[in-house]
Formats: sequence, structure tokens, C-alpha cells
Amino acid sequence: MRSNTRTKSTAAGELVRTVIIWGSLWGIFESTAGYLLHLLPLSLGWLVWYPAACFFMATTYERARSSGAILYVALLSACIKLINLLLPVRIDMVINPAVSIVFEAFVMYCMVKVIGRLPEEKRKMPSVKALAVISMNTGWRILYILYILLLVPEWMREISVISSAQQLIRFLLINNLVTSAVIYPAYLFSGRMINFIKPVFRLSDTGGMATRKLTVPCLLGLNILLQLLL
Repeated sequence: MRSNTRTKSTAAGELVRTVIIWGSLWGIFESTAGYLLHLLPLSLGWLVWYPAACFFMATTYERARSSGAILYVALLSACIKLINLLLPVRIDMVINPAVSIVFEAFVMYCMVKVIGRLPEEKRKMPSVKALAVISMNTGWRILYILYILLLVPEWMREISVISSAQQLIRFLLINNLVTSAVIYPAYLFSGRMINFIKPVFRLSDTGGMATRKLTVPCLLGLNILLQLLL
């Protein structure tokens, strides 16, 4: 009994550690990439944020082998993003991205559950993977549109993705198809992608227990610091 309890405790600890590490790396990436993207003359953030979110959520899932980890890492990322409310920025520029992250994670979580029920042969079919990608990408966008329609004040709707037919088509159709085209090849060759990032997994596992424990607060602290500075 004690052995089982200890095993569960260790597994829970590893799950928490994995979520914090990859959630922090996600936040660090968003802070630095966001800063660099703002230096460009074109608005390209939409091409980066969702594929990056999929990468960090999928990597956390692969590392933790728990579908719940997708939700946990997204909630961590969204909560850290809300720290920006302490800064003099427009509130929708903080809340809306945080809400988007939660929607993205919820839809991916549901899709993982659905895909997990399929026979392994079907899960590997390119057509199934393509349908999964476009369904996830469309799903979170529909949830976001409903959120804008039902839960935000009028002034937010007037500057949102539903402010005009052109904006809505761009968000729901064009951005959807382009980012799906970015994500699909990575999902199609996910096995090779996992092998490619395995050195990162091994790096996070190296060192003594004290070093591994120190990694978590350091990454989390760096994430929060960059959120406030960049």
C-alpha cells in the first residue's frame, strides 16, 4: 500500500514538474517571440501563436503521458499571462490571449480523447490527422467567437475578430487554413519530431535531485520576469 502511494505521489510530482517546465518554456517563448515580432513591419503573430501553443501542449502531453497535462499547462500559461494586467496595457490584449489559450487546450484535450478511442491503424492515417488538425483549429476559434459575442463588453467586440465580415473571414477561414497547413506536417511526422526533441527531454532529466528541483522555480521565475519586462 505504501509503495503504491509513493508511486502515485512520485508520478504526481513528475506531472507537476513537467507542466511547470514546459509551461514556463512556453511563456518564455511567447515573451521573446512577441517582442521580436513587434519589431517587424508586418503582423505575423497569428501565424506563430497557435502552432507554438500546439507544440508546447503536445510536448507536455507526450512527456507526461496524461491528457490532463494539456489543460494544466495551458492554465498555467494563461494565469502567468494575466500577470500583464499589472502593467499599463489595454485589458483585452491580456485577457483575450489568455482565454484563447484555454480554448485551444480544451479542444486539443477533447481531440486527444476522441483520437485515443480509434484503432491505432486509423490514428496513423494522414486523413484522420488532417481532420483532427482542422477540427481543433476550427473548434477553438468557434469557442472564441462565442466568447466575444456573449461575454465581452461592446467596445471589445468593436475591435475584435467579429468587428467586420472581413475580419471574421480572415480569422475563421484564412488564418485557420494557413496555421493548419503549418501544424499538419508536424503532426503527420510527429514520431520524427519526438525523436528530434528527445535530447531536450534528456537534458531536463539530467543532474541531481537538487538541480532538477532548482530548474522549476528558475524557469517559472524567468517566465514571469519576461512577461513583465517584454
